[in-house]
Amino acid sequence: MPAPYRKPFTPRPYDVQGVWESNDGRYRAYAHELLAHLESLCAEVLAKWPVDSGPSITDESHYPELWKLARQRDRTSDTVRIYAAMAAEGFLNFYGVLRLGQDVFDEHFERLGVVPKLRSLLLVCDQLEVPRQDPLVVCLDKLATSRNALVHPKTKEVPGDPKLHERSSTKVPEVARECVTNMDMFFERFVEAVPNAKPYLARKAGA
Repeated sequence: MPAPYRKPFTPRPYDVQGVWESNDGRYRAYAHELLAHLESLCAEVLAKWPVDSGPSITDESHYPELWKLARQRDRTSDTVRIYAAMAAEGFLNFYGVLRLGQDVFDEHFERLGVVPKLRSLLLVCDQLEVPRQDPLVVCLDKLATSRNALVHPKTKEVPGDPKLHERSSTKVPEVARECVTNMDMFFERFVEAVPNAKPYLARKAGA
């Protein structure tokens, strides 16, 4: 006879009624809006870039206004990358709570890394075994890797003469553009895997 505290579990249906609060919808909009702003900033920086300054400006005092504009450009690029990843993970968390309920999701799934969370949710909620090389997983993994490089910054010791070292840089706006593309592809491929999830991608931000 089973213990009284044990009980069978079945995921909720896709059309379960209820109210859920989540910000992933506006994060997705932010990523697109900020990418458009980033493209404008990049064009403005290029238009104002002095021909004789070389490939980079290392002294703020020489071009203070351009330096500030370039910093705004780089900051916007970083923000696009973060919001793109937040949108994907936020939707995944929403889907988990929708299908499993708050308590079950929080206890068993909430603390998982974003890729294990995706694969586990699809396995439990939709009976889909999705390998790591699946395009859906690859998109999400790229988003998480880009985001983690910003929010979990690491230091790399570089051997050699410090005076000869040229700091590595991130391509702007290419990397941010790629993140937004991966974000959109993640949603497209999620709906391909779970067609019943499509209506939830159109819901209003915060709802």
